[in-house]
Amino acid sequence: MKRASEFAMVRAEGTSTAGRFLVLNTAPSLDGAGAYSRFGIITTKRIGHAVVRNKLRRRMREILRAHAEPLSGGLFVVLVVRASAARATYQELEADFLHLMRRQIRKITSC
Repeated sequence: MKRASEFAMVRAEGTSTAGRFLVLNTAPSLDGAGAYSRFGIITTKRIGHAVVRNKLRRRMREILRAHAEPLSGGLFVVLVVRASAARATYQELEADFLHLMRRQIRKITSC
């Protein structure tokens, strides 16, 4: 995702699940359930300097590439990286993402 309006729509109308290092927001896609999911990552200046923010974005893109398959199928997904993530290892970020993803899938399927 690249448009600010898409990020705002997901955060306003979607469901949210918070973890230790991340917040996972999801909303159904506007163009139907059969479309591809779209992902966005938010890293604010509170996290640290540009080097730290870019490192976290690269880590999150790799985690999404490896584990986001269950969230496919016409969803908008926004990952908000918390400031505590700057001190987290890759394994801690991955574990937090997987935990949030399991919780979010339960929310989606129960509706």
